[in-house]
Amino acid sequence: MRMRMRSLLKFVCLALLLGSWAFAQDPDAAGKSASAWLSIQNHADVVDLLVKYHDYGQYDYELKQVGTAAMDYLQKRVAEAKKGEKLAAVYDIDETALSNWTQMNTCGFCDYRTQAKYYPPLNDPAIVPVLELFRLAAKLGVKNFFITGRSEQQRDLTVKNLKSAGYDKWEQLMMRPDNDSDPARIFKPTQRQAILDSGYTIVLNIGDQASDLAGCCAERSFKLPNPFYLVP
Repeated sequence: MRMRMRSLLKFVCLALLLGSWAFAQDPDAAGKSASAWLSIQNHADVVDLLVKYHDYGQYDYELKQVGTAAMDYLQKRVAEAKKGEKLAAVYDIDETALSNWTQMNTCGFCDYRTQAKYYPPLNDPAIVPVLELFRLAAKLGVKNFFITGRSEQQRDLTVKNLKSAGYDKWEQLMMRPDNDSDPARIFKPTQRQAILDSGYTIVLNIGDQASDLAGCCAERSFKLPNPFYLVP
């Protein structure tokens, strides 16, 4: 957090110096520069908005909306399935199957790597609409797959957390190899392709990032809200 604040202060100082230089070149530039800076919010104000979005119910409301739409679609798709068709549903983990809210809030919305290092996810609770979707899929005979950007070295911890949160009897947990550095938008489609190659039709893919849903190979994708961080 201190490093982030120092970086922000350096950025602000640099911007002020550039603004002073611009004013020296063009006195009218001062007003333009000031109006541009008015759009930049203080970090503490942004954190406060995120906490209110989470705590006042809007986040849960939007999660429920997406979860309900996904369940409605899944039931319709299963009813229309061809005889012998092997159906699969794919889930991201962080901010999709499980919530990292406690870690995010504790560290002031630091990045995921920092969270994992200083606040390892041991008992993350389920995101309830997704757990309900997972259980509905299992009941309807749809095989559940997890594809996550978490590394293989986190497998044991992740398996324990998923089971303690209520997820069980999934078909496969596909994790990033420890030496893999591909962004999610590249890594995840290759894993979905592997599911297709094994004979499944992926009828549903759900995640909280655009990169969870990018590329092939699902018939329908559902994006959960996540204003807390961005994964490319």
